[in-house]
Amino acid sequence: MMIKFKVTIIACLLLCVQNVFSQNKTITGQVTDSQGNTLPGVSVVIKGTTKGANADFEGNYSLPDVSPNDELVFSYLGMNSQTILVGNRTKINVVLQDNLESLDEIVVVGYGSKKKSLVTGAISSIDSKQIKSSSNQRVESVLQGRTSGVTVSSSSGSPGSGAKIRIRGAGSSGNSEPLFIVDGMKASSIADIAPSDIANIEILKDAASAAIYGTEGANGVVIITTKRGRKGGLQVAFNSQFGIQSLKTDMELMNASQFVTYMNEAGLTSVVDNGYDTDWIEETFSTAIMHRNDINLSGATDHFSYYTSASHLDQDGIVGDGSTSFKRSTFRVNLKGDVAKWLEVGINSTYSTSDKSGIQENSDTRGVIQNMLIIDPLTPVTYANGSVPQSVIERSNTNGVPVLKDRNGNVYGYPSFSTGEVINPVAYANNINRTTVDSYQFLTSAYLKFKPFDGFSFTTRLGYDKNQFDTRNTINPYYVSSEAANTTYTGSQTIVKSKRWLWENFASYEKEVGNHNFKLLAGYSAEETRVTTPTSRSGSASIADFTGFDFDLPDFNTQINLIDPSPDNMVSMFGRLSYDYSGKYLFEASIRRDKSDKFPAANKAGTFPAFSAGWVVSKENFWKENSKLDYLKLRASWGQNGSRNNLNGNSDKTYITSTINGQSIDYLGNTGSQITAYSNPNLVWETSEQLDLGVDLRALNNKLSFSVDYYKKTTRDAIINDGSLITPGSAGFKSNEFNSGTIENKGFEFEIGYGDTTDSGLRYNFNANLSTLQNKVTEILFVPEGTSLSGAGAPQNADGITRFTEGQPSWYFYGYKTDGIDTATGEVIIKDTDGVAGITSADKTNIGSPHPDVLFGGNISLGYKAFDFNLQFQGTIGNDIIATYHQPSRPITNKPVHFFNERWQKAGDVASFPGAASVTGSYETDLMVEDGSFMRIKQIQFGYTLPENFTNKIHIKNLRMYVSLDDFFTFTGYKGLDPEIGNFNYNSIGVDRGFYPTAAKAVFGLSLDF
Repeated sequence: MMIKFKVTIIACLLLCVQNVFSQNKTITGQVTDSQGNTLPGVSVVIKGTTKGANADFEGNYSLPDVSPNDELVFSYLGMNSQTILVGNRTKINVVLQDNLESLDEIVVVGYGSKKKSLVTGAISSIDSKQIKSSSNQRVESVLQGRTSGVTVSSSSGSPGSGAKIRIRGAGSSGNSEPLFIVDGMKASSIADIAPSDIANIEILKDAASAAIYGTEGANGVVIITTKRGRKGGLQVAFNSQFGIQSLKTDMELMNASQFVTYMNEAGLTSVVDNGYDTDWIEETFSTAIMHRNDINLSGATDHFSYYTSASHLDQDGIVGDGSTSFKRSTFRVNLKGDVAKWLEVGINSTYSTSDKSGIQENSDTRGVIQNMLIIDPLTPVTYANGSVPQSVIERSNTNGVPVLKDRNGNVYGYPSFSTGEVINPVAYANNINRTTVDSYQFLTSAYLKFKPFDGFSFTTRLGYDKNQFDTRNTINPYYVSSEAANTTYTGSQTIVKSKRWLWENFASYEKEVGNHNFKLLAGYSAEETRVTTPTSRSGSASIADFTGFDFDLPDFNTQINLIDPSPDNMVSMFGRLSYDYSGKYLFEASIRRDKSDKFPAANKAGTFPAFSAGWVVSKENFWKENSKLDYLKLRASWGQNGSRNNLNGNSDKTYITSTINGQSIDYLGNTGSQITAYSNPNLVWETSEQLDLGVDLRALNNKLSFSVDYYKKTTRDAIINDGSLITPGSAGFKSNEFNSGTIENKGFEFEIGYGDTTDSGLRYNFNANLSTLQNKVTEILFVPEGTSLSGAGAPQNADGITRFTEGQPSWYFYGYKTDGIDTATGEVIIKDTDGVAGITSADKTNIGSPHPDVLFGGNISLGYKAFDFNLQFQGTIGNDIIATYHQPSRPITNKPVHFFNERWQKAGDVASFPGAASVTGSYETDLMVEDGSFMRIKQIQFGYTLPENFTNKIHIKNLRMYVSLDDFFTFTGYKGLDPEIGNFNYNSIGVDRGFYPTAAKAVFGLSLDF
């Protein structure tokens, strides 16, 4: 009886215990680091499920419906994860320890990834946190000022215009754009990728890092990895921005009174005050609106993850009345599945469409901004009712062309005194010329990754990149002068399509033998690119017959181009060996061999090797554990990369055509033909060779990080695709692409960062970078010794304003040096530089360089409780800018106000600029060259995150609101509109022809997670 009673009691106790431990409950707690600092955003997941939560900004978390038998996994980037059994607790506080080895966060490299501590090359990283704090609308802008050695300059401030990225200087005499890799697939452009979709960006700067990409790595590599789904149930994020754009500039033009005085001093007494005083900068630019909305849905299970997103940007420009605009819609799907333990499959796809409307710019004579800079201030924007000059009406009637009117019927002002090509810039932007570009991009890659046994994987990946650009230009009839007129409705349309498929197969094997760690990579790839122009047509319709710009009508349906076939196929083999001993001694070697159809038959293949080594000194036994210096690594690399960016193909072929500009070649009734260009069968690969020496360290409990690199980058056989530069005019036809010479870039790069959280909860992080750059041409080919290649042209200098010369910076500014202003005459004193008496064109020389001596940038991030602050800046020192928008043949043109304030007026004056009668003589001198150094505050952003007790009530996870001032403040001595001027062409860097400036933006946004 007693035994039965005891058994009953024990059974009851066990049942009670089971009931206690089986009851589900809500677990709460706080996560901190070893120093007691709270950790916001820590992931808390029930092991073996997708159910989880994230810690708030105070490190607090709450997870409902948890069983006592469940295990909670706490994880945070840069710290060791912890797994804890719940048991009978309802509150679990966790302290996560720093993972000093991660110092060893994972970075993406070519065809793989590795711990950062094992990297022996020069790689800079930008993570999603930095991207999320940015309010930029384009990926290129996200890179600005964030990493050393990387220059990002806007190609135009016009909405939708991209930016030029230069890694360690312009290493080519042509296209110096880096290679873009998106989720493993080569991308022709990153312009249509929504920044909100990006998880991280890696920039491979040295040759050893980029050599695995062989022929396309000479200008560096930008690797973009987009976001993936994470465990924790369905996650939805929504971001919205609304921005007001405006022009911020210190540039001033002469006002009416100054202009009249200046012209009269020049002997042009016909210029008189007519009562108008137009500030053309004020009138040409206006306030514009932009807005962007992004939404994404993501999630993951143990075997499947998904990420989908949609983004839409709508941006008006600050020039004219809706004359410039950009709309972009982007859709993305990323899927990954673990079909079996040995098989992973995935697909990453994005589709985007865009519509861009623009104006004429970057022109010495026909640009809207150029006209704004030189039109006289005595011209009104529009005439008041009844005040239209009779001469304007007569011009209209005589030429059968209607007068130019705005949308309200007001007649635009015709130049009162300026002559030649000069047009009212507001009329030019709104009523005369319009260019639209409708485009789409489809970029996708799908892969299978086999893992048959431990340490080995084989990946086969197929990618496809398809683009189409439909460019239409329309010109309405107008008649301002014989040089500025169009008496018909004129239009042109060009459709360019490009397709690329890329099939890559590569195997990777990792093996540990004691303290020796090996990783082998071997692969093969094949690709084909086809660029076609199925439509290229133009035409015009008389005013009487015009019914609209319908390019299918006969008047606009004249094909004007015959496109030569240009095969672009490439096959490649590549391999890499990575070795380390206990993570202390590091070595890596890689090699790639490419064979491309773009090169002549004898030179189709190129081989590109690379080597790098590193020593983690802080892992040596002699290193003191209590040292303030936590981590020290020395590294060195050497390698070669190639470039085929500047090749059209067919360089070794001579084609024969029977048409010119769409018309059959006819001589006295006989049909004829001619060659298109001279072949160059001797063209060889453009090869970049680079040496890099670097040091990485961390100190003060990893709060301080610092790295320094010295690099020397030598580009040999640089390719130029404009064969006319080496072809005598008497030849009749130009040459195909040619190897121009050798360019050397060298300098130092510094990156420093410091971050911590105080006992009071203040979070702060400071990052800065600085790079030096020396650019020089060390060899020049195909021209006689001591001569140069002529570059960009301009009206004031028939010899070209840029040159490519041995011993000088590539494409430096070319003109006369001055030695002051003659105090007796007010004329410019030209320096005699050739040693021969008299001033001739032989005295023209280097008058400036577009390449900066120093590039710098930085970021300051602060946070306290729910408030955050971010400031980002960038700038350059030592680069020059040359103004070429002046018109030597048009004396009655306006000028920047310093031409007036600093001019010579009478005998004995000591002045910086010549007298008004002698100003034309300064247009091809160094007086047109200014220091382009600047510092721009790219962003000042204030944010506030709503408290969790409020967001819980409305069933959302996170709600942050912010206001950001982007590109609002610029500090510069440059007197033009914008020191960050357009980088339109390789030989026009730093040339200001009338550049559409970058708009300042006041952005209001919110980020919502639920």
